[in-house]
Amino acid sequence: MRTILAIAGLAVVGVAAIWNWGAVEILSHAVVEKAFATLGAQYDRSAQAVPQAAAAAKPDSSGRPSMTPVVSNGTPASAIAERSKIAGPARAAPAGELCGIGDKLTIAFYERVELEEDKWGRGSGSALRGLVQRPELSGPYTVQDDGTISVPLLGAIRVAERSTLQVRTDLAEAFDQLLGHKGVVNILSVEHAPIYVLGPVKSPGSFKYVSGMTVLHAMALAGGLDRAASEPWQKIEAVRESLRRSGSADAMLKLLARAAVLKAERDGAEAKIPLRLIDLAGAAEAANLVREQADRRKVIATARINRERTLQSSLEAAKQDVAVYGRTEALDDLVKLRQERANSMRALADRNVISATVMNQVQIELTDAEQRKREALNQYATAKQRLATLEAEGFRIQADIRNDLELEIEAIERQIADNEREYNISDGVLNTLPAVRAQKEANRTTYQVVRQTATGPVAIESNGMTVLQPGDLVNIIVNEGDAKTQANSNQANSSQVNPSQVNSSQVNSNQAGPSAPATSPTDRPPVGRTSDRKEIGRAVADQTTAPK
Repeated sequence: MRTILAIAGLAVVGVAAIWNWGAVEILSHAVVEKAFATLGAQYDRSAQAVPQAAAAAKPDSSGRPSMTPVVSNGTPASAIAERSKIAGPARAAPAGELCGIGDKLTIAFYERVELEEDKWGRGSGSALRGLVQRPELSGPYTVQDDGTISVPLLGAIRVAERSTLQVRTDLAEAFDQLLGHKGVVNILSVEHAPIYVLGPVKSPGSFKYVSGMTVLHAMALAGGLDRAASEPWQKIEAVRESLRRSGSADAMLKLLARAAVLKAERDGAEAKIPLRLIDLAGAAEAANLVREQADRRKVIATARINRERTLQSSLEAAKQDVAVYGRTEALDDLVKLRQERANSMRALADRNVISATVMNQVQIELTDAEQRKREALNQYATAKQRLATLEAEGFRIQADIRNDLELEIEAIERQIADNEREYNISDGVLNTLPAVRAQKEANRTTYQVVRQTATGPVAIESNGMTVLQPGDLVNIIVNEGDAKTQANSNQANSSQVNPSQVNSSQVNSNQAGPSAPATSPTDRPPVGRTSDRKEIGRAVADQTTAPK
């Protein structure tokens, strides 16, 4: 029945608007007040004035904010609470939440007006009162750098580091002192300064601040690390470059070991394991590679040694021939004796002491001795010539072997350089692919929070669980080089701030917890003889197709 009467009253107000708009304005406040008070009566549990007025000034047990009414003693608190609910939005700012610099507050001012004091001078003399919004005071206000808001007529009101309940109380008191009328101040909403996310995320930028959010929440709002691995060409390119890099690494390992063996053979010393080979494959694997290449080279080395031994044997034989054939003293003595005998026998033959036959026999023996001497001299010359030839052949063989080794070592070093260049190119391509880069960067991500304080910005190292404040900037660092650059920059900035700022940063760092360890950006998959190209390609494909 009361509901019907309320609706009928509203209809009467609409008809009467044609005749007297001023009277309608006065009457409408009273009718609307009574109508909504009637509709909301079923939700009121008590009509006590003073206790409920005190309770209305504090937040209830559920954490919902309440108004800060400044009313006369004769007004029921339940009616004021209902009218404040009508005037304000359904969700207001939490009363216990502190405001900060850069926050945007939407405030509504309502003035308590009695009908007897209406500007038209009309009234029924009743005790009904109404709320009239003051649009010249209501609106959005931004907290300035000095922590205040500037309200028309009311002046600067301190807001920073104060709760919304305290701000409403201060505004209501200032309103009362200025106009001399009791009023209601309602903070409709508090929009905090946004947080900012910077780094290799999908959507860097500014995001709305929510109380209690951490660095990881901010990174989640930014879409997480930019893994962008859904494109098929990235998967194909990653597999191809991984196989190419693996092949270059395997070839480079074998070439380094072979070069070490060849250099040792050239120098006639033991093979030394190169440091580059140890860095790539490890000490044990490097030793195995060098031993394997030495075994493969052993056949060629054995053939070369056998050839050198044969040549050395020929040289020794030639030297012996030269020594033997060079001994012509006996032949010289024989020729001399026979020459002297032939001269003696010729004198006897001239005196017809001996026959011509004996003389001829003596002459034949002399000729034979001279012939043997000439043959010995010829054999000696041949032996010397053969010795010289063998020595020249030995020198030529040694030069050819050394030259072949030098050429082979040079060719291997060129191949090593080509494979290393191809390895670096493939590694660079893999590092530029978002799919592979995100996999490597996920395990070495660090966070840095830049917070504005009264003494200036302060950098806070975080492990992801630091609770953010409005206006914080979250810098996501994904490699050691960026971390060092940021650290040097922070160190330079910290040298220009005062001790209080340093203490503040130390306290915040302790609260933030230890930072996540960062690893070297040049982390590469191990290379060695046991790596299988197909397995590497399959592993990269699995990583790039893993669900995000």
